[in-house]
Amino acid sequence: MTSQLSPHKYFGIGQVPIGIGAVLKGWNLTVEEQKNGTIGTVDFRAMTAACPHNCFHCFTDKQKKTLTLEEIEGVIDQIAEIGAIGINYLGEGEPTIDSNFFRIIEYTYAKGIIPIVFTDAATKLKDRGFVRRLYDSGASVAPKGDSLFNADYQNWVVGDKTGRYFSERRQALDLLMQEGFNKVQRDGTTRIGFDMVVTKRNIHEVEKTLRYCRDNNLWVVFSGYLPSGRSAREGFDQSLSLCEEEKQQMRDNIRKVDLEYGFSHPIYNNFVTFACGELIQIYGDGRVSPCPGNENIVGNIKTDSLQTLKQRIINQFPLHNPDTFDGHCLYRPLMQIGGFLQ
Repeated sequence: MTSQLSPHKYFGIGQVPIGIGAVLKGWNLTVEEQKNGTIGTVDFRAMTAACPHNCFHCFTDKQKKTLTLEEIEGVIDQIAEIGAIGINYLGEGEPTIDSNFFRIIEYTYAKGIIPIVFTDAATKLKDRGFVRRLYDSGASVAPKGDSLFNADYQNWVVGDKTGRYFSERRQALDLLMQEGFNKVQRDGTTRIGFDMVVTKRNIHEVEKTLRYCRDNNLWVVFSGYLPSGRSAREGFDQSLSLCEEEKQQMRDNIRKVDLEYGFSHPIYNNFVTFACGELIQIYGDGRVSPCPGNENIVGNIKTDSLQTLKQRIINQFPLHNPDTFDGHCLYRPLMQIGGFLQ
């Protein structure tokens, strides 16, 4: 399958076929921008810790947000000053139920930054008015996507005992697409995509999920458990974690499928289909660490400037230096692909 390629080369993946969801808006750091020192995305847990779900592998600790709205806007100002192209609004809970959700999202976009909302989708995004306002705010959306096809598994992951979550999220996804979040863009980007945590119970869905996303201009990355939050705690049940043979088979299948769509890209050791572009994680109480995979606190945004904290991260953890970072997760081992280390 051949497609027209994007006019831009993106960090870690180069030019991409238009219309297959290869790049999420807000994660579309170009090679030129990266060479000039531009930061990709900053992780900001600026939203509420409240959440209607109980995901067993949740990577947050549900710590209460203590930054005021004015302080949050001040942090966004500083993120704009250091030149990040996107902010990942991860939340400690469900971002869309924060009382200041739209004010924060719209303020972000007004500062020239793409807000990326990580959401359960089912809670607020079944409302067309809410979805339209979110579209007008310039945001990209990353709905929860442990399974697009297995209701029992998806409901189990989020701890939903009502059996409604899967169908309500499906309703939200349909509405997001109706309102244009997956509209084909000339630059090759899309504004909707999934971060699918792959386990032994859904690995058989990876190829089907990838094809569905490529056919519908939806972004997708495939990750394992994060070394943070619940999945990093002693006693966490790792029995669903993939073995190395399963990971290798998944990577080989992903490469095979994407080549069918004219998309030749490196296979990464975490997101698989995409390079990591995250630098700086800011908690809702102002603490700062390098990223969700490294929660060593380097300071607090209440007492230090973001520029100072950024440099402190690079000084203490030089592998995060954007000048040398290659897109592979720094906290997971590299692997063999076609005889070469990646």
